[in-house]
Amino acid sequence: MTDYEKKEVAVLENIVDTLTKLDSELDKLDSLNEDKSKKHELKKWYAEKKAIHDIKHILHSVGKYEKYDDDEMKKIDAYIENFMN
Repeated sequence: MTDYEKKEVAVLENIVDTLTKLDSELDKLDSLNEDKSKKHELKKWYAEKKAIHDIKHILHSVGKYEKYDDDEMKKIDAYIENFMN
């Protein structure tokens, strides 16, 4: 296996790990939704945004995604903070 193939496998494993974490987080939030008086849509949205940000970072680090914004999560956090106030 060449170095390129090893890097490719490592990138794919990182993406799989990120998506697995997302699935776990969404499952946890879905189980909290069993109480119909509470919804966790904003938490789901945040978990999805974080997973997408992490995937963009992984792809950017190997030169496969050029539009990565390192401060994207800070902007999202600021948006949520403003939203909650």
